[in-house]
Amino acid sequence: MSQQSHRHHYIPIWYQKGFLAPAQTSFKILDMRPDVFRDATGKVRGVGRTILNKGPDAHFWEPDLYTIRWLGRTDDVIERQLFGAIDTYGKRAIEAWLAEDFNTVHDTYWQVYEFMDALRLRTPKGLRFVQATTRKQSQLDLMVAMQELRRMHCVMWAEGCLEIARAPEGSGFIFSDHPVVLFNRHVFPGDPKIPAGQDPALHWQGTQTLFPFDRERLYILTHVEYAHSPGPSKARKPRTNPRYFDPGNPMVRYDDCIRSRTLTPQQVLEVNYIIKARADRYIAGRTEDDLYPERHLKTTVWSKLGEFLLPPKHKVVKQAGYTVVRSKDGSYYFQDQFGRRPQSKEEYEREVRRAKEMEAHIRKLLTKHRAERGEPPPVFEDD
Repeated sequence: MSQQSHRHHYIPIWYQKGFLAPAQTSFKILDMRPDVFRDATGKVRGVGRTILNKGPDAHFWEPDLYTIRWLGRTDDVIERQLFGAIDTYGKRAIEAWLAEDFNTVHDTYWQVYEFMDALRLRTPKGLRFVQATTRKQSQLDLMVAMQELRRMHCVMWAEGCLEIARAPEGSGFIFSDHPVVLFNRHVFPGDPKIPAGQDPALHWQGTQTLFPFDRERLYILTHVEYAHSPGPSKARKPRTNPRYFDPGNPMVRYDDCIRSRTLTPQQVLEVNYIIKARADRYIAGRTEDDLYPERHLKTTVWSKLGEFLLPPKHKVVKQAGYTVVRSKDGSYYFQDQFGRRPQSKEEYEREVRRAKEMEAHIRKLLTKHRAERGEPPPVFEDD
């Protein structure tokens, strides 16, 4: 049995390395809540360093963060086996996205979201969310609850409008100790309606997800309804068919991911400020200047930030279609753009009748078209 690990990275080392500049081996890290040292009387005698210089393997970890105790012994099985596998698959999936290796993307698409979901819940901030949500107190119960919740965001992310935006040359994104950011322009940090230390709800239409894949590329996920028709009145309105889990494994598409935009240096600063504002304690960048994006912004008014993060309307695919799939065994699968499927036998049978009528109509049109061109009739697979 391998030696038990005690140094648990909540931000994987391989992910951190994507934010290093060429030939760089360490980051500049800002501690926004440095340790305060007091004497026996409680008087403050000193404050820890604010700016740290650390490499990818030296920070963003805590001792025994995921260690559990059972049957009288400690075990790091969650760190070794659960997160070890998630990180391995997540790395391959993200690298496929960045390389535009669509054969691999097809095989690993959901693993991007499983990695992101685990990354949101395994951080110190994420674990506090799990604890507040489930009211679990013991370490063992907390680890079990985290595993039960760790796919909670995947479905709504996958059903969203996808975009990968680039940073311009000479600029770059930072990352934080809670790197998968939920951003809502109309829900500012410290909003009294949001529990302290938590983020806006993902199922709200105006909540976007920002996840820097590396220092050059930012993954932006937007609810389709909001991408088509944004506005302050919809910011906290639930999207259609909101759900944090879907055992029915809905069909999604990834072939319409927008990849054409390069942000301006000022827009990158806005993204970095949003990342900083939603961080727990630490952010990391290539230079010390990267850690203070607010110094170079024209405004830090929350509702005026990130307007450019909505996808270009002329590039948003009108995902308003209805998906119909017929299997080789003759069974059908139906789903609308929001993942809704027939809820009763009667509804399913009605959709089957419509599908068969549509199929017959299409076959008739194809046969007629080929006949007009003097071609033999088409051969269908089930003929």
